[in-house]
Amino acid sequence: MQRSLSHYLNLAKRWAWLMIGGIVICAGATFIATLFIPPTYQASATIIINIKSSSSPFENINTSELVVPTYAQLLTSPEVLNPVLAQHPGMTLKQLTSMMLVKPQSNTELIEVDVLSGNPQFARELADEITQSFEQFINTQFSNSVQILPAELPKDPASPKPLQDTMIGAVVGLGLAIALLVIFEWSEDRLVSIDEIHALLKLEVLTVFPMLNRNQRTKKAHEIPIVQESYRILTARLNLIQEANPFKLLMVTSAVASEGKSTVSANLATFLAKSGKKVLLVEADLRLPTLNKHFQLQKRLGFSSALMEPWTQIEAKLTGQATHIPGLHIVAAEVPLRNSSDLLQAPQVKQIFEYFQHAPYDYVVFDTPPLLPVADAQLLAAYIHTAVLVVDSSKSSRKILARAKDLLNKTSTRVLGVVVNKSSWTNSGYGYGYGYGYGYVSHYLSDAEQQPEIDASPTMSLPRVEAPVTPSTSSPPLFKKPGQL
Repeated sequence: MQRSLSHYLNLAKRWAWLMIGGIVICAGATFIATLFIPPTYQASATIIINIKSSSSPFENINTSELVVPTYAQLLTSPEVLNPVLAQHPGMTLKQLTSMMLVKPQSNTELIEVDVLSGNPQFARELADEITQSFEQFINTQFSNSVQILPAELPKDPASPKPLQDTMIGAVVGLGLAIALLVIFEWSEDRLVSIDEIHALLKLEVLTVFPMLNRNQRTKKAHEIPIVQESYRILTARLNLIQEANPFKLLMVTSAVASEGKSTVSANLATFLAKSGKKVLLVEADLRLPTLNKHFQLQKRLGFSSALMEPWTQIEAKLTGQATHIPGLHIVAAEVPLRNSSDLLQAPQVKQIFEYFQHAPYDYVVFDTPPLLPVADAQLLAAYIHTAVLVVDSSKSSRKILARAKDLLNKTSTRVLGVVVNKSSWTNSGYGYGYGYGYGYVSHYLSDAEQQPEIDASPTMSLPRVEAPVTPSTSSPPLFKKPGQL
């Protein structure tokens, strides 16, 4: 989601103390450190290459430029530096080369030789001695091909530079403060447990789906035991809620995009149908239809075109396509619509949802757009009064969930509960009503798979099951509703 400029300004005001503190501390520490660092002086001498290989000045310049890299390498050779070492007993070749910086100047005939030392006079002497030794070495091979510009006595140290170093320290401090700001904001806004989702939304957690590894992501829901069991739990809970408080139309939505609501919608409709219910799955995410990724659908007119035509031509498009799953039909959104918000306010929309309400199905499940980015889900909530909210625990934040909650509170939609997706919280301690807790599910399913299978062939003698006795209308009910005496 894009952030406005005011958001970042408010963030800067909130954490101004951290940024100012980072700048002051790092800049101050850098300045104090420069006071204890011994100064280093740099003396620079220049070598001019002037090879006369022909009578043409242009060719001589080109030749001189070509040999600059080679001459720069020769400057650090023992043949050039040994005469300098002979003048300074106790100094080694490694020590001398560590004090030298050879800088060939590109596209010129110049080579700069820098010498670093804590003594400015010694730095100048070494720079001149190295260039003079190089001049003697080269000129014995190529007469008068090298000229020397001697080094000057450095007056100011090359390092440290208190003002420059302090400014660099201030920039580093600001960078560290911003990094800490991002970490603090992320950790403060990050969800840490299923209990927190339950407490923040004040909604029941219907089930929890774990974060899948790379191999599991290529499999279908029924091929992963823990995911399959979570869908069965979700299906069972919805069936129980429907028996207690009947409903037919159910929207599956999320706060933002890419939280897995379309996958949950498709699999929920599938498992509801497998439980014996007649289910119609409607693709109401008209801007980004994705059900064709989950089902092999025929190319035919569906929900998108139904919104654009008069009611007399609509009914045939809302019957739904049959699938290979008994009891499951699908009304797809055959083409993406950018103006879906306008179409959802058309006069025939009320008739369309009245048709869905009286359609011969136990459930009509709507895969709707996310709540926050677009207005479509809010418009659909005016007709679908029951919802399930999908929450991606790996990306949703407290602020996003709080905004989604405020938005849902402004509608008449009854949110049955939350489906937590992509959760990495293991052994969360939730009981059966909250999707077990993955550790318990894994142990239970692994133990069940290790049990020997019973041969249920027709040759086995099965216990006789008596027909249930139907209670008379005059007999008291076996269970009483809450509040009934």
